[in-house]
Amino acid sequence: MNKNYLGFSVYLAIASFFGFFASSVISQETGKQIRLIVPFAPGGSNDIVGRAIAQQLSLRLKRSVVVENKPGAGGVLGAEIAARAEPDGNTLLLISSSFAMNSSIMKLSYDPVKSFAPLAMLGMGPSVIVVNSATPVNSIKELVDFSNNNPSKTNFGTAGVGSFQHFAIELFKLKTGANFVLVHYKGGGPALVDLAAGHIQISLGSLIQMQNFMKAGQIKVLAVAGSKRVPLLPNVPTLKELGIDVEASNWWAILAPTGTPNELLEAFHKEINQVLVDPEIKRRFANEGAESLPMSRIEFEKFLSEESVKWARVAKLTGIKPE
Repeated sequence: MNKNYLGFSVYLAIASFFGFFASSVISQETGKQIRLIVPFAPGGSNDIVGRAIAQQLSLRLKRSVVVENKPGAGGVLGAEIAARAEPDGNTLLLISSSFAMNSSIMKLSYDPVKSFAPLAMLGMGPSVIVVNSATPVNSIKELVDFSNNNPSKTNFGTAGVGSFQHFAIELFKLKTGANFVLVHYKGGGPALVDLAAGHIQISLGSLIQMQNFMKAGQIKVLAVAGSKRVPLLPNVPTLKELGIDVEASNWWAILAPTGTPNELLEAFHKEINQVLVDPEIKRRFANEGAESLPMSRIEFEKFLSEESVKWARVAKLTGIKPE
């Protein structure tokens, strides 16, 4: 028998054994909950995605995966809690684009690279610029003009200082000359509630969190901040189509505290990727204008590094600072 083939067969057997062993370790500790920390308030895209993944992961592992919302400081508070957690596989952290942004403008108590192990990429979805339905604008040009003529009446809601919305709208302001008053919340959910109620006039966020407000006629979508038009909104242009060089799509992923045993990381990665190719999860993502995006752990680590570099440049370009 070919020695290379024999060696590869042995490797596969060992890998399969440890993959099975780790999966068994995860599923057999039925007495312990796995907590998935979502560092934003309920109702936002992070919460929606986190709960969908937790539900399916619970079914696969035959263990309870519970979402814990820990909002504050643009996602930093929840990340701090996760970084201090025991690395035993019972605490995971859901992150989104803002995780790659925080370190550019904040002094953190944790190291975004050294304090966490990359576990799994989940998905990506386009962001959209929206206004309250009573706001007298129907296009991006009208919005920019309105903001400059009525600066005290154009309040823009973000998910917090250093959040995805904060970075994206600062870039938008730089490129268009718009004049918004920023109002920082503890998550996109509370910002959207106030937008729908008319307490603020504008926001930006993942399409995945806008659906109910759109269907109720409480908000209007003016533009897509992603790279292409969205099938759910075929008549809504992208910012780039309008000559505005801004692209900001949100993404979601999961990390674990550094020190979590590698066999557990690999087992979680395998199980989460299986969740992502489940037809029901793919359908739920698609129905919200997003897509599941499974990656290898190496691919995810590279993606996260590239995102950090990208948004650090934006922070420098726009002069974003903690408020």
